[in-house]
Formats: sequence, structure tokens, C-alpha cells
Amino acid sequence: MSPRAFFDTCRQLGLARSTALAILCLDLVSVLFEGIGIGMILPILDYLEGSGDVGALAGQSTIWRFLVAVFDGLGIEISLPSLLLASLLFLCAGIGFVYGRTVYAGAARFGVIREVRERAFRRYLDTRLSYSEGDELGQAVNDFTTEAERASSCVFQVLTLIGGTILILSYFGLALAVSPPMALAILPIVALAALGVRGMIRKSRDVGEQVTEANQALGSFLVERLKSHRFIRLSGTEVAESGTMKQIARRQYGRYVHVLALGARVAAVVEILGAVAILGFLYFGFIVFELSLGEIGLFLAAILRLMPRVREVMGTRQALVSFVGSLAALQRRFDQMARARESESGVRPFKALHAGIEFQTVSFAYGGANTAALNGIDLTIPSGRITALVGPSGAGKSTLIDLLPLLREPSAGQIFFDGTPQSEFELKSLRAAIAYAPQTPQVFNASAAAHIAYGGAGAARRDIEAAARLAGAHEFIEALPEGYDSPVGEDGVRLSGGQRQRLDLARTLVRGAPILVLDEPTSNLDADAEAAFRAALERIRRETDMTIIVVGHRLSTVAIADQIVIMEAGCVSDTGSHAELLARGGWYASAFAKQQGPVDMNAASDPGEDVK
Repeated sequence: MSPRAFFDTCRQLGLARSTALAILCLDLVSVLFEGIGIGMILPILDYLEGSGDVGALAGQSTIWRFLVAVFDGLGIEISLPSLLLASLLFLCAGIGFVYGRTVYAGAARFGVIREVRERAFRRYLDTRLSYSEGDELGQAVNDFTTEAERASSCVFQVLTLIGGTILILSYFGLALAVSPPMALAILPIVALAALGVRGMIRKSRDVGEQVTEANQALGSFLVERLKSHRFIRLSGTEVAESGTMKQIARRQYGRYVHVLALGARVAAVVEILGAVAILGFLYFGFIVFELSLGEIGLFLAAILRLMPRVREVMGTRQALVSFVGSLAALQRRFDQMARARESESGVRPFKALHAGIEFQTVSFAYGGANTAALNGIDLTIPSGRITALVGPSGAGKSTLIDLLPLLREPSAGQIFFDGTPQSEFELKSLRAAIAYAPQTPQVFNASAAAHIAYGGAGAARRDIEAAARLAGAHEFIEALPEGYDSPVGEDGVRLSGGQRQRLDLARTLVRGAPILVLDEPTSNLDADAEAAFRAALERIRRETDMTIIVVGHRLSTVAIADQIVIMEAGCVSDTGSHAELLARGGWYASAFAKQQGPVDMNAASDPGEDVK
């Protein structure tokens, strides 16, 4: 990896160049002090051999003349204790900088992991709906957690590799100063070590990619199966699913063990060659090169410090290539999210809806689909009224409402709000004006009050209770053990289906948005729950000026709408009130008869009467 590529990667992951350079500077300073501390071994041994004759030693050695000048400048007498103390101080200073480097680099690493996860989550939320629909949630979770951590480790492994290389070069320089022939004799051993682990390092790259694939497979399996716990229990497939989990987990276990084994082999090869180097040095140092006791001691100290560093560098190199797959996976994820990022629309703030929404020859086709989901839609949705979208499955109802907040962009045609093209509004402002309740409420494991306040920044308790009353949820919330502070459980498991639906309706109301979209709100409710929800819609129409758009299959619910729009095969086939559509016959009258959902039309036509 070139320096430019390295710093580009650091920038992508959120590691500042100054932080990376600071870590390398701490490495350099620690090496300097440790090198001086170990280098003091030579004058200490010279002092012992020379019986403490500082004058004679200064006359024979440039190093001793420098030491005498420094000690005299500090007003310290040269003695064995002072020399030992000086060596100890430099070694302690080196250890102190190593400690500082370890803590600083560790904090920076976890900071990068945090930044990567925050940035990945934020960018995921900014992607187009088509991206998340085509993505595997388990892989995304794995990339944001496991692969983010491994990718961050990859960058810091590079810094560790650079720091270790600097230390190796420093000790090699010290050995070269003591005995150039002996120092040069070490090079073939180091080269042999590098050659011996080359194949293992290359293998580590392949195994690292397999680890990434195994992690993604496990993440996808867990997210998918944990979401389907109830379905698995009712299907009686616990044993089969446990067997699949065992296979995936064992495959991942095998990949990790393989990486660890390769790292252990690298360490073993370097240790063996290090032992050969030390024993060979002792023999050749005394017999061939006839080094002095001081030179032998210093050289031996340098070698003893050098070989573990060589082992560390080789191990770091092996770990680095095993993390490359994670770094590549994370970079692919960021590149994909960047390409899928939603484009900003206009600059005009959306404040209110006075006249209505108009679709002019709007069409939409999903990527890869042979036919259009919407084909030339011409439709007007009046403000302050209830408009219902009905029709057979696959008619394009949900697609049409996805176009309103620009979750999808029309392939052709335009949508106007009070005569202003949709594209002229700020995307954030437009979406803030549209409150949405899905068919299955997305209820988090929080209190009833917290769920209602979700998305309504700064909602006061009185606003939360007012929204709950309007949605017909206040009474059952008050009956909970802790009232509005009662936890409702993940997905609202502590509430009935109707209660969840009305609780979620309160969430949409607390925002005070001018447009309310309800996507098949009563499709999973019984008759009593449907009646309670229908009463809530009547109350909202009577007490607010919201524009309500309801997508429904339960025609007994949408019968109260001011306008019912029938969609078939991506087109609007008819429009009218409940009574008008029944009178005309056709799809609506046939579907209503099949559902046998009688509605008191006198009550439905009177918006002043609440349905209890």
C-alpha cells in the first residue's frame, strides 16, 4: 500500500492524518530512548573492563569523550551507578513513550471503529429505498460491526508495521556500528525468515477473505432467523435451523482457527531462525571476529531486542493481509451507499397544503420489471379530506404513496402540491409534511409515550396525550400498569393488534404534519378493532384539517372516505364516493359484496357523529 493510498484509506475510515503521524512520532521517540538506553551497555562494560579509568577511556573512544562532556555539563560524576542510572532512565523513558503510544493508538482505533459505524449507519439512512430493498440486512449488520472493526485493525496494523520496521532498522544500525561484518551476516537470516513466511502470508489473504464471507453468512442467517422466531416455532423446524446454525458457525470457527494457525506458524519460523542467529553470533563473535566483551554484550542485547521485533513485524504483516478482505468489504459497502445516496431536490420549504395534490400522467417502473407499476396516473387528492386508494393486490397503491415523499421518483410525469412541482421542495421539508403509518406498526421496545414522541422532536407530554386521545389510544394507555411510561415490548407484543395500530396512529399525529398516509391500517384487525380505528379517522377528520390518504383492502374502513380511488394494473380505473361506486357496479361493488362489510352509511356520511 502506497503512502497516498494509506492516507486515503485513513481518511475514508475517519482517521486523521495528524493522528497517524502522531502515532508514528511516538514510535520514533520510543525507539530513540530505548536505543540510547541499550546503547549505554557498551560504555558500562568498557567502564568495568577499564577499572573506572575515565581519562583513558575518553582518550581511546569518541563515545566516551561525548559522555564525559555531557556528564560534566550536567555536573554529574561518571561512575558505575551514574552510568547504570542513565541507562535505566533512558529505558524507562522509552517504555513510557511505548505506553503512551499504546494508549493513544488504542483510543484512536476505537474512535475509528465508532466513527465508521456512525458514518455507515448515517449513510445507509441516506440511501434510496431501492438500495435497502435489494440489500441483505444481515450483511449490512455484519459490515457495520465485525468488518468495521477488522477493517480499522487493518489500518492500525499498517502503523504497527511501520513502527516495528523503524525499530528493526534502529537496532540493525546499532549492530552495524558495533560490528559491520556481524551485522551484515544477520541479513541473510532475516531474508530467510521473510522467504519462509511468504507463502503463509499469501495464504492469509485468501483465508481472510473466507473469514469475511463466513461473517457475512452468519450475520445474514441470524438476522433472518431471529426475526422469524415465531414462524420457526410454529413450523416445527427448530432442529433443522439449529443444524444449519451449527454448520455456519463451525465454518466460521474453522476460518478463524486457520488464521490463528498461520500466525502461530509465522511466529515459530521467526523464533527458530532467531535462535540460530543468536547461537551463531556467539560462536562467530568470539572465534571469527574476536569481539570484545562489551561489543559482545551490546550486540547480544541488540539481537535479543531485534528478533522479537522481527517476529512481531512478520506477525503483523500476516495479520494485516488477513484483514484486507474486511477492508475491501467495508470500502465496497461505502462505495455502494455513495452511489445509492438520495439526491437533494429543491430549496423551497413545504409549509402547508391548501388546495391539494395532483398527479399528472405519472408513471413508474421498478428496475428489471417488464411492466410499469404505475402507468399514466392522473389524479387529484383534495386537501382536508379523506381519500382512499383501493384495488386488487399489485395494482400500484403502495407504489403511488411511496412517490409522495420521494421514496421513489416518477419515471415520467409530475406531482404537484398546491400547483408547485414536487421537485421544487426541500426533501427534508417535504417528508416532514407527510406522516406515515405502515400496515404493520414499527413499534420499538420503549414506553408508550416514547413511541408516540418518535419523530416528533420536542413533543411535550400534553402533546403526546392529545395525539393519543385523537387516535383513540388514551384510554388503553392509561390502563397500562405505568400508564404512558409502560414499556410496550419489541414490536408492541404487550398490546393487541388494534392497540398497536392506534398507538402508531398517535405517533403520526403528534408531528402535526398536514398530510397523513395510512397504508392498509385495518387489514390485520378484527371487527371491533376496525370500528375503533374507523372512529379515530372520523375524529381526525372532524377535529383537524389534515389531508388523509388511506390505502385499504378492508372496504368497510374506506367507505367513510370523501373520495375513493380504484386502481387496477397500475392505472386509475374509477373515482367516487362509496355510494357512487356501489351504484355503478364494477370492481368496487363486487369486492364490497364479497367482503360483506356492511357499514351504517347514515353514520358514515355524518362527520359530526363519532363512532364508539
